[in-house]
Amino acid sequence: MFHTRQSPAGSRAAMSRIGERGYTFIEALLHLAILSVFFILFAGFFRYTTGLIHHVGDPASVEWELFRYELAEYLKAVDGVQILEHGSRLHIISGNKVTEIGHYPDQSLIRKRVNGEGHEPMLTGVRSVTFTTEENELSIRAAFIDGTERGTLHHLLLAEK
Repeated sequence: MFHTRQSPAGSRAAMSRIGERGYTFIEALLHLAILSVFFILFAGFFRYTTGLIHHVGDPASVEWELFRYELAEYLKAVDGVQILEHGSRLHIISGNKVTEIGHYPDQSLIRKRVNGEGHEPMLTGVRSVTFTTEENELSIRAAFIDGTERGTLHHLLLAEK
């Protein structure tokens, strides 16, 4: 069998263990608590990114959000807004510039024109759109070819004269 030899009382190994307290139960609980918080944050991060990937992973959602952002930029400090053609066209008047945003059903898209020039696509795959205004608020409802419907509401900031 194996025999263990006791270290002599004056050896270095015996002297180095005299000042050690060891690994306590309190330290183990503290490390366990820190590890638990880390795992909770880790699980929360994955839950958040899963929802974000689902939303951002959809090209139609990304295109809609870009349309909303671009439209909001045009609605800063406007002189006036006009709704034309039973709500399918929007004129944004800002100084001497008139920006027309309209639905072109034969091409299933919303285009932008500035002062009657250009045809810049802003949103594709649109079956129908309705622009409405009420008390300095612009509401947009869009129905897409795939059957989804989206809406947004923008506050109109009138330019100071």
